[in-house]
Amino acid sequence: MKKEIDIPDSGAQRFVLKAAEERSVAFDGPPVSQLPEWGGVANTDGVRFILHPPLDFEIAYRIPDYLIFTPYARAVVDVALKDGPTKRRTWSAGAAMVVPPETCVRARMAEPVEFLCIIVAPERAEAVIARAAHGRLWAPEVIEDFGDAGFAALQQEVRRSLLGDPLVEPAYLESLADAMLARIACRLLGRPTGPQRKEALPPFVLRSVTEQIEETLAETIRVEEIAKQVGLSRSHFSRAFQAATGQTAQEFIITRRICRARDLLVETDRNVAEIAAATGFSSQAHLSSAFKKRLGVSPGRYRDAFQRDGLQAP
Repeated sequence: MKKEIDIPDSGAQRFVLKAAEERSVAFDGPPVSQLPEWGGVANTDGVRFILHPPLDFEIAYRIPDYLIFTPYARAVVDVALKDGPTKRRTWSAGAAMVVPPETCVRARMAEPVEFLCIIVAPERAEAVIARAAHGRLWAPEVIEDFGDAGFAALQQEVRRSLLGDPLVEPAYLESLADAMLARIACRLLGRPTGPQRKEALPPFVLRSVTEQIEETLAETIRVEEIAKQVGLSRSHFSRAFQAATGQTAQEFIITRRICRARDLLVETDRNVAEIAAATGFSSQAHLSSAFKKRLGVSPGRYRDAFQRDGLQAP
């Protein structure tokens, strides 16, 4: 199995998905210090993604980086941590195991399954975690079974980007890795994640708020006014909105504006200044800066790539 994706930017790299013929580092042998590239690999600044096609394997490793293992289907694996006893563990699709640097792991897949490994340099991972800690003390530890809807959605987006997006950019992949680490950091710091938190907005309120945002993207949107409409203070609303969506209200608004701008770039002939005005950005420069920051490519480059390849908006 092989698929190649050209990434159109100066930092572009070729992503090749393939199943390696040799997939064994002895379970009970000396651990390797670098994960073998048994699948498709994408490297960015401080982050390496290895997307594994369904395969059975065994390995022993101890690497100097953080590792996130997350399967795309139910995975049954025999695992020994820190040379402790071997236990059979099961992960559901979208769940994860998080391993800090220099932790010995021995693993043997019981049946083939597609999965993703994300290897993050300590300085990058710890910077993300420290931001989430807000000054509280924390220590790296193994998280054996992390489950979170926001994390699972990001996991799917990584695969979609690697396999199906002609505009995969290192900066975008890095932002996905950072977001996944931020979701994990909530667990590491003993903070619950996702909409199950008691202070999250009720589903019907969240739906009303997001629909209002979608309908008024071209206008000035003030978070305090939205909060007032649902009968909450700005601070209470902001906490509840982030608990329900994983983003602050302002981040959500920017994300939706960029998505709308992305669609208009592909589906219309409007110039970038017109699209900026239609999506609520203060200027063409504002749109270009936000677009580049989140997608790693300028609006013009994005449009050119789709027109060149004759593709439709994803």
